Amino acid sequence: MAVTFNLNDDLVRRAKTLAQRQGRTLAVLVEEYLREVAGPDQPAGLSPLVQGLFGVLALPADFDYKTQRIAA
Repeated sequence: MAVTFNLNDDLVRRAKTLAQRQGRTLAVLVEEYLREVAGPDQPAGLSPLVQGLFGVLALPADFDYKTQRIAA
């Protein structure tokens, strides 16, 4: 989706310089920032209580719940 913003010229120049130093485009820099401040996507159809639980636990990428179960 294309979006147009009216921003301060100096701010845009500084942001472009930052993006260039990082090897990214200004569009990518802005998109990454918006993803960060907007938070994670919330699945539709879940109650607000359940949605509020998303992100509560942070597990390592290699976590295997099958090896961590408690025997009944």
